[in-house]
Amino acid sequence: MEILEYVLIAVLILSALAIVAVVLFQKSNDEGLSGAISGGADTFYGRDKTAHTEKILFKWTIIAGIVFSVAVLAVYIIQPDYAEGFKLDDWMSEYLNEYSHIFN
Repeated sequence: MEILEYVLIAVLILSALAIVAVVLFQKSNDEGLSGAISGGADTFYGRDKTAHTEKILFKWTIIAGIVFSVAVLAVYIIQPDYAEGFKLDDWMSEYLNEYSHIFN
């Protein structure tokens, strides 16, 4: 079960990084003054290339988001129930007895 947890955590980290990277590569809808000055993307070929790239980046954002969501749900399902199995008093008595010579 530990291996599955490590794999899911790796999937979470990689999908989170993928979401960040893909969103950063996407072009903003508000070009501001740079779109008015440059005007280079308004050519016939530039417009098609930009639209195709935006569709691909949008699709990868959706895929990475779905992978991230499924991995989060899987980690939640397989995680142990610490509320039932972890008693603070038991832990303290066990470890304080082992290290009691340090505190005396």
